[in-house]
Amino acid sequence: MTTEPRDSKARIILHKGRARPLWFGHPWVYANAIDRVEGEVAPGDGVGLCDHDGRLIGRGFYNPRSQIPVRLCTRADEPLDAAFLRGRIERARGLRARLGLPSAATTIYRLVNSEGDDLPGLVVDVYGDTAVVQITTLGMSERRAAIFDALEAELGSTTIFEVASAAYAELEGFAAGSRVARGVSRLSVTGLEDGITLEVEPLGGQKTGMFIDQRETRMRVGTLAKGARVLDCYAYAGGFGLQAARGGAASVTAVDTSARAVARVEAHAATNGVAIQAVEADVFRYLETATPRSFDLIVIDPPKFARARKDLEAARKGYERLNALAMQACAPGAVLVTCSCSQNVDAETFERIVAAGAKQAGRQLQVFEHRGAAADHPLPAGFPEGQYLKILLCYVY
Repeated sequence: MTTEPRDSKARIILHKGRARPLWFGHPWVYANAIDRVEGEVAPGDGVGLCDHDGRLIGRGFYNPRSQIPVRLCTRADEPLDAAFLRGRIERARGLRARLGLPSAATTIYRLVNSEGDDLPGLVVDVYGDTAVVQITTLGMSERRAAIFDALEAELGSTTIFEVASAAYAELEGFAAGSRVARGVSRLSVTGLEDGITLEVEPLGGQKTGMFIDQRETRMRVGTLAKGARVLDCYAYAGGFGLQAARGGAASVTAVDTSARAVARVEAHAATNGVAIQAVEADVFRYLETATPRSFDLIVIDPPKFARARKDLEAARKGYERLNALAMQACAPGAVLVTCSCSQNVDAETFERIVAAGAKQAGRQLQVFEHRGAAADHPLPAGFPEGQYLKILLCYVY
């Protein structure tokens, strides 16, 4: 028998001097910032958070097992119940509507972005008539039913999938499993991104099925591709290559180490009536043997290289070598779009790494644009930990 999550009257009191980041917008309370717990509270309950003088900062979900025992949901003294969740999801939907999402051209977008929508540990991505939910905190895990109810009421989705992150579930102490949570069971779903038709497998793909955070940068690449010889590295579903091909590229080559990804790129190219040469290969090996100075636009969007701080030195070397190889394949005046999704590599460090790659390659680099996640991925002010995606657009000489 499971215990229903409570919105308890307990208060978490911080050590003196540890409240300032939270007063100024940071949503996380680290374990070493907590002085004491006043009242009875169980893991997953809602709690009040107070500074050392007893002043209420806000309310959030509590999990003493986590290195982040409290994650704030609100700065008001309000209950964290089903009505609260419905209200936050309704508010998130309104924000996306102001961004023009969904639209006739785009039906793939992020509806809920965890801390950015005051729903820490909850991500909801929409693919046409389908919602895909990823839960990464105990507090949200125990409120699954209320979340699914709210999504059904707000979206009227045909299917709601839940995709599991086993690593987060283990850290937070809850059972995780990918499944069809509500509605019609389907292997794949279809949606539009800027008029491009994409087929997504929520239970068999990365993240919730796609990397929606790159949508606006994919569109930007389309505007830079006319007449260019384009190379899309770590292509996955082929989003960058599809935009480039539609934007008038002279040729598009998409490289991914996964045979399944290559087949997906080929299928997407056929569906959208564009030509892409999809290549199954390790990106490092492919770039090492590529003809020097043979591409006019190269996109490198690798997986996370630094999953923890202990990985930073290896990640630095990997990013530097990858960028150097890509620049060697750039024609003079080519555009390089280089990305890092490693949260532990900050923006300043990443730019320095890319500059070191240019030195290694013997090329000159001009950065002309800095980008991050798309606008449907909002963040609280004063929360640099949420700024995981760094994108540089550069000219290579």
